[in-house]
Amino acid sequence: MDHDPIIGISMRVGDNPDHASVDIRYLHRIEEAGGIPIALPYGFEAAKHADSIVDLIDGLLLTGGGDPCPECFGRHPYAENCMAELSFLSAERDAFEYAAAHAAWDRGLPTLGVCRGLQVMNVAFGGTLVRDISELDGKHIEHVVLDRQDEAVHTVSIKGDSKLAAILGTTELGVNSLHHLAICKSAKGGEIVARASDGTPEALEFPEKDFFLGVQWHPEIIANTPQLFTAFVDACRTKWAGKRTARRPFAKRAVFS
Repeated sequence: MDHDPIIGISMRVGDNPDHASVDIRYLHRIEEAGGIPIALPYGFEAAKHADSIVDLIDGLLLTGGGDPCPECFGRHPYAENCMAELSFLSAERDAFEYAAAHAAWDRGLPTLGVCRGLQVMNVAFGGTLVRDISELDGKHIEHVVLDRQDEAVHTVSIKGDSKLAAILGTTELGVNSLHHLAICKSAKGGEIVARASDGTPEALEFPEKDFFLGVQWHPEIIANTPQLFTAFVDACRTKWAGKRTARRPFAKRAVFS
């Protein structure tokens, strides 16, 4: 390969809907794993151009952030039995990320979803979400622990025959937790391969693809599983090795300090 793999990273919306951003920790993790991170904006009707945008990259990272719009998974945002209101909604971001996920799938492009990114992958391929973990059956541990973002606050059990277990080299992992939405029904072709002790789905992978998986925790923050990003970037490198000799002029190694 004539360059390090270029990883497209989806952007998030915050308090100001006119601004989009990327948590720099995603950039650090991709750089540390040997990739070149670039931000993918979701405005300017980007969903219409998702195929062209995805053609520019070697891997797709769907990041965390605001909740997906409930219309996409058949839920009203403020139903009476909902324990938590949805926040930082962006129909433009949703549309772009769903389109980008499909474009990546069609090309066999390695894709990693983080928190919201996992939820986007699930919904994009026919899965559903609950608006709040309290909607799932049974008693639940706390899944929104904002004051301990860089610590393991609960453990997840990973299926031993999963790609995720092979990557991490373990079937038990301590993770942070910053989510209130969760998978209800898994996507067509998707398999839930990790769960919290209360049964909440924590990871999803699509065995049909070489690398198409998402995790519900934030590995870019807790940073106890660098091998996840290494495996992702390596998959991007392997997928496109030798297939593109004429690359873009911006395909230079980025340095973040």
